[in-house]
Amino acid sequence: MRTLAILSQKGGTGKTTVAVHLAAAACAAGKHVLMTDLDPQRSATEWRRMRTADSPALIEAKAGTLFVASHTAERAGVDLLLLDTRPAQDSDIAEAIRLSDLCLLVLRPSFFDIKAIARTLEMTRAMGKPALFVVNQAPAQREHREPPAVLETVAALREMGAPLAPVGLRARHIYQSSVARGLTAQEAAPDSAAAQEINLLWTHLDQLLWPLSGAGEIHRPPATPQAGDDFSASIAAQ
Repeated sequence: MRTLAILSQKGGTGKTTVAVHLAAAACAAGKHVLMTDLDPQRSATEWRRMRTADSPALIEAKAGTLFVASHTAERAGVDLLLLDTRPAQDSDIAEAIRLSDLCLLVLRPSFFDIKAIARTLEMTRAMGKPALFVVNQAPAQREHREPPAVLETVAALREMGAPLAPVGLRARHIYQSSVARGLTAQEAAPDSAAAQEINLLWTHLDQLLWPLSGAGEIHRPPATPQAGDDFSASIAAQ
């Protein structure tokens, strides 16, 4: 079993939206997925209640019950335990990081998000856990050029020596309209750019969590983006 923690220091980054989309993508790829809703707002739980599909499974939990939940999930044959955490930096988040195989740090292209998520990155490093940034809710390109906010965010992450996912997520209405119906973008609009983005991001995470070689070792993201991993070139076409 692999454990993926979805982290964000701030509210409003779209962390839960990313979490449910990735959970659905993993299910579509044949993984047995269990989501653990650690956010007091219980947004993921509300999404699951509206959902008619059998998967992913979801439980509500607190950090103090995570260790037991993890062992129970592993015994039940779960492939992916996905932790939708609360937007904070405290002992609850530390427990989620400690149990994770990979931490996905979600942020918007904004100054305040960058400053906040940097503290979460410090926590993952202190606990020796691999982490990966994903830029979410990025504004659309203008005349095939990235908005300054996106370029500045990518530059700031590189200065931190932070690994950056080779696919970013644009601000698209389909993300919100689909979750409001208990669906995801790739289910509501399989041919959409949003579906492409999510599927590409899941493929990347899948390769990190279940590498084809390495005797089961988790692949750590590269310390800096590899050549060709430029945000503007890697995301799905507009």
